[in-house]
Amino acid sequence: MNEKLLIPAVEAAEMLSMGRSTFWNKVREKKLPQPAKVAGLTRWRVSDLRSFVDATCRLDPPA
Repeated sequence: MNEKLLIPAVEAAEMLSMGRSTFWNKVREKKLPQPAKVAGLTRWRVSDLRSFVDATCRLDPPA
């Protein structure tokens, strides 16, 4: 199993195709999933980010 379960803010922002400051602003505004603290580190669950994308993105119907 090589898939990461937790990722740092830089990777989470990249995963969502946004800049780091935009990512942090949206986290502060509670518009993105909140992080988990693991051994003093701030990390995001990849599953939470995927669920967020699934819930907020609409796919255009096929043409």
